[in-house]
Amino acid sequence: MTEMLKFERPPVHEVTLALMFETLPKLQALDLAELRVDWRNDYPILQESTPLPAWQESEQETVEFVQSGLSWPMGLCSLSTEAGDRKIRFQQDRFSFRWHFGGAEDTYPGYDSLKAELLEKFGQFAKLSQTVTGTFPEVKRADVTYRNRLPGISSHQAMAGVLSGWKSESLFPFRVPDYCGFRVHYHESEIDDRVSVLIGVDSAAPEPADLDFIEGSTLLIDAESQVDASEDFSLRMDKAHNVVTGAFLEMTNGNMRTEWGEIK
Repeated sequence: MTEMLKFERPPVHEVTLALMFETLPKLQALDLAELRVDWRNDYPILQESTPLPAWQESEQETVEFVQSGLSWPMGLCSLSTEAGDRKIRFQQDRFSFRWHFGGAEDTYPGYDSLKAELLEKFGQFAKLSQTVTGTFPEVKRADVTYRNRLPGISSHQAMAGVLSGWKSESLFPFRVPDYCGFRVHYHESEIDDRVSVLIGVDSAAPEPADLDFIEGSTLLIDAESQVDASEDFSLRMDKAHNVVTGAFLEMTNGNMRTEWGEIK
């Protein structure tokens, strides 16, 4: 099973797990103040910003005038650690948890551990939301996003490798570019026709000033799994993770996985 893929030195740089649900129009940020109190010690940094666009297609006009006296829509609430390595975000139609593994001491604990943490926090959010609005969030989509670092492999080399199955070297015609990358999206993955997948390669973000610069690239894999009524959304998230893992195997080669200490 692809979900059992493990490494001694996994190249995982960032993971985001997200649950998208039917909009809770009555929900407001102040209704969730209890979460701020409960999570403050671990996630002391609070930020409120304009809400992200609705994830579902809408028949409403793209420009909508807000009439005087009406309630503002709930903003996007973000709670993060002092170091910024973990961030919880939520609004009226989504809940997400992002983990960042940037330092030498950061250890990727595995998908199951991250999913358990997401479900615990979402359970608290959902219970409180139901208490204040009378509606339990009805999850319609489960998203799994992984960003992996490919140190020592430039973005144009990674692009050539991914597109050729690592059978061809990059023949870039000019000097080394400041940035290059690509995106490929599949509405239905080959592993599960109810999971769409996005694959991308980008130049790696600059290293912190106190670290030596190592040329590299980033491999992005994002899977979105549709969730039908009465389905277990956590199992559909597992399906999305299987698609991510399968794509990772397709996008990397044996030598790379050996260097990362693949555990078979």
